[in-house]
Amino acid sequence: MMVQDAKLIVNTDYFIIQRNGRFFAGTLTGKNQPIPLEFADLLFLTFFKETVSRETAIKSFLNDHTTSALIGNVPVSAIESRLMQLIQAGLIVSEGYEPTQTLNIHELIKPHKDSSYELDENLGYQIHRNFAFQLSDKGYIVNFTAEQRAYLIEPECLFSLLSVTQTDNLKDSVKFKNPVISEAEHWAFIRWFIEQGLIVAKRSHADKEAVEQQLLPQKPQASTQSWQELQKLDKVPVYFVPHTENHYPLALGLIYTALQDFDGGSLVDKIQLIPITYLEPQEFLQGPYRKFGAGIWLFSNYLWSEETNLAMSKFIKQDSPRNITIHGGPSTPDYPEKCEEFFVKNTSVDIAVHAEGEVSISEVLNALRVDGSNFQMDFNSLKLVEGISYRDYSQGTSQIVHTAKRTRMKDPNVIPSPYMAGVFDHYGDDVEAAIIESNRGCPFGCTFCDWGSAINQKVRKFDMDRVKQEIEWIAQHQSKVLWIADANFGIYDRDIEVAEYIIEMKEKYGFPQEVVVNYTKNTTVRLVDIIKVFSDGGIISQGVISIQTMDTQTLEVIDRKNIKLGKYEELRDIFMDLKLPLSTDLMLGLPGTSMEALKNDLQHYIDADVPVKAYPTQLLPNSPMADPEYMRKYKIETYDDGYLKSTYSYTEADLEQMKLLYKVFTMCDGYGLLRYVIRFLQWEYNIRAIDFIYDLMVRLQTTPEPYPRLTFAMRFFETDKCVPSGWSEFYAELKRYVLDHYDVSDDSAFQTVLMVNQAVMPEESTTYPLNMTTEHNFEFYFQRRQKGEPVSLSELGAGEITISDPDGMIDIDDSYMQYDSHQFFWELTSPVSRIRSAFTI
Repeated sequence: MMVQDAKLIVNTDYFIIQRNGRFFAGTLTGKNQPIPLEFADLLFLTFFKETVSRETAIKSFLNDHTTSALIGNVPVSAIESRLMQLIQAGLIVSEGYEPTQTLNIHELIKPHKDSSYELDENLGYQIHRNFAFQLSDKGYIVNFTAEQRAYLIEPECLFSLLSVTQTDNLKDSVKFKNPVISEAEHWAFIRWFIEQGLIVAKRSHADKEAVEQQLLPQKPQASTQSWQELQKLDKVPVYFVPHTENHYPLALGLIYTALQDFDGGSLVDKIQLIPITYLEPQEFLQGPYRKFGAGIWLFSNYLWSEETNLAMSKFIKQDSPRNITIHGGPSTPDYPEKCEEFFVKNTSVDIAVHAEGEVSISEVLNALRVDGSNFQMDFNSLKLVEGISYRDYSQGTSQIVHTAKRTRMKDPNVIPSPYMAGVFDHYGDDVEAAIIESNRGCPFGCTFCDWGSAINQKVRKFDMDRVKQEIEWIAQHQSKVLWIADANFGIYDRDIEVAEYIIEMKEKYGFPQEVVVNYTKNTTVRLVDIIKVFSDGGIISQGVISIQTMDTQTLEVIDRKNIKLGKYEELRDIFMDLKLPLSTDLMLGLPGTSMEALKNDLQHYIDADVPVKAYPTQLLPNSPMADPEYMRKYKIETYDDGYLKSTYSYTEADLEQMKLLYKVFTMCDGYGLLRYVIRFLQWEYNIRAIDFIYDLMVRLQTTPEPYPRLTFAMRFFETDKCVPSGWSEFYAELKRYVLDHYDVSDDSAFQTVLMVNQAVMPEESTTYPLNMTTEHNFEFYFQRRQKGEPVSLSELGAGEITISDPDGMIDIDDSYMQYDSHQFFWELTSPVSRIRSAFTI
């Protein structure tokens, strides 16, 4: 408890950063909840840079010219209240508080007003991504430059520096200057801050996209009517409920065309198909439903859509019991025990469709009996429909009936293409991705996979002409992302032809720009050919070897056989020789796994220098893993969203540590912050890279205070691509950490590695390409070590390395998210960087 009359001082362990024009103070370790700050707070804090009583600080603040100009007359009680908030947040502390960090102040530079930098006041500017400042006994210190200089930012120029966070163009920044300085002084400070790199030009991605959009050809006109244009007919409306605004719902589209085409089109004599349009639930109810009335509702349930679908299903049944709800999709359970639970829990569900739904739903609606404005199911006919479960209301009860299993369609081509039929003509304007199938089925039986429930099934192909027509439609309609939903793309020779046609369409229409696929498990050299086609054609894609795990025990539990190690290494070498991107998939939390198994998997890919994307294991309702007997055998527990929580081989706490290890691994190796350091320590000092990463994780969890920047990167870099105070301070702290905990020489070789690792991190104030001279030839060293040659860095002479930024990483929009990627785009390009796929900021 702080004594009322105790003297106070600012906590120098706190950093102040800004995000989207707002300022926050907190420790980099994340130990304390960040507190938002206003401009007045930043001024108020300067009166606590030295030990002072609260009364003196408040009086000095109120008597300051800037205070009166900035906020006018403020009651003392309001200031005292704010002071208490700052104290409770830990930003202001009692005299005698011992900070955990000593301010690392190098050459201290004050801003001056004689810069000759030429300004364009109409441009937008922003504070450097890694900008952060601390309050010292001298004032605010900004310390992040590569030259290890520190800037003293005093109140008269502080607001000029921060003004660029409050406006889109430099001209308006003058509105936020310190009221006690002139406009000329403000502009002088601005010029100097830009010259020093504290303020950098803001790149407008929106303008770039607008210019590119103007150059594109017009999209084709719709060939069908929208729901607004459609006349209400004396038929039963059939509603299709999509769940994702940014991609076309292929499954629902196929149901639409199946219903339209069934039995020569006989169903449309009694039903009216409502055009598939993405609408928010309330818009859907107020729009199409209000216009066409009660009818048949079709829901395609996925893990990410099931909750919304069931909520809407419940509402429409309550609104009118005449509505009939039909639920299908991968999250509608097939296992009888789970299906019974599904119906009991969700009383609004009338019919559940299992496995492929095109034929089943057509036959369900064929069992619909219509008499004027009345409609209902003929349960005698319904029980003959294979592959469904339903509530049988015929005897005045709601008994659940399960019909016989349906065999899969022999030829999926009998269902017309929804793209070519115009089903998606009115889906919406915010579509980013489109899905196609070139085949259906999977010959493998992995327990975690939905396809695994149909072991050794025959793979059925769609006609190549149809596949090409759909790709061209998608390109014409300017979908950026093409998702190929095959279980094993690359398993057939014709998949190379598909890839070549995608590039042909991209050259013709500018789309698609990215391709997302599930590559075949038993990867062959075809994968090399496919990725070469995509890479040469400027498509964002990469070769992905879906290993999931290399742990023998886990593979036995999940009934999976991986590509042979020798075959994998051969494939990796081919990719590297051809300079093609390659990555791998792992799954976190598979039954049978452990922390040691995960460490071994990650170490394998560090040695191979292959990027890793790992995903938490989610229980798919119709996968073999979801079989109640299998779950009991391996003691599988899940969270409400279906993600595994624990199994016989690990606890919930174990799994959280495995997830954290992967997160730290991604920061170190995926984004490259420690990529060269961990390899140097392994090669030169026999410190296994994954052990270094694991120990780092453990130490930063238990004692984060000595290493705040490393802790910040571990906790936040995945979502906030910055290191407060900049790369120089980060790598100085990393060096200190290594020397504190390992018997490593602080010599020129170690300094060379640190220098290179820092240089490949995007730095907004650096002009690229950057040609750098190093005391030892790191490029030669790294390339030889990658080939297994025992070269010592310290024995090599001087070298040069060129670092470039062809992908515009320093300009990256922090809000940009690639639709899907198995690579991490952060490290700059150099002779030692990984091969990457095409990438567009």
